[in-house]
Amino acid sequence: MDTFLYNDANIEYKEEDYFNLLRMDRDDDFAPEALRIFEEGRKIAKPKALYGIAYVKDRGEDWVLVEDICFNSKMLSLNLREAHRVFPYVATCGKELDEWAQSFKDYLERYWADKFCEMAVKRVYELTFKDFGKRLNLGKTAVMNPGSLPDWPISEQKKLFTLLGDKIKALGVELTDSFLMVPVKSISGIIFPTETEYENCMFCPRENCPNRRADYDPNAFEKRFNIMM
Repeated sequence: MDTFLYNDANIEYKEEDYFNLLRMDRDDDFAPEALRIFEEGRKIAKPKALYGIAYVKDRGEDWVLVEDICFNSKMLSLNLREAHRVFPYVATCGKELDEWAQSFKDYLERYWADKFCEMAVKRVYELTFKDFGKRLNLGKTAVMNPGSLPDWPISEQKKLFTLLGDKIKALGVELTDSFLMVPVKSISGIIFPTETEYENCMFCPRENCPNRRADYDPNAFEKRFNIMM
């Protein structure tokens, strides 16, 4: 499987995006201190991402074979029923930022640093997506993430790492025994071509989720796939 490492050191971070993430105004009493954390983070930041081009070899009702890795998920199999290739990825804020954020003892400073790490991984993911979009001339796509839905549990994370191979070591991302990623501010998933709208959030009833990208719809499965779950 072909893989590509994205580690452009010239990523731009905007103060406006940072303050929006903090939900803080520039005239806030804490703004100067938060901005100091932002400037520190910007100097240290070395986020990275790895993505690959993999091919769907076979599929069943609740599984799909990508290269030689069998993922177990009915939702994933249905989403990939028309797909011939997919794009697994892992993106991370990087060990440098992670160690820096953990060095803060003050709770508020640690929170600001964590938010910068969150912004960094989001930014490198966006640029990675743009990079391979140019390489591959992709059309409309969607993404599924291990652990985001009960149908595709977090334990499948290990298979995703295996699919990406040894080059994932260049990211400095490791899995814990419970399949969580370290650094924590890391994201992973499989991007796939689609002609219709898809967001994991449409199938998730969790309330007050800060990362929600679409409203929960109890009938989303039937609407998308024309079958009952």
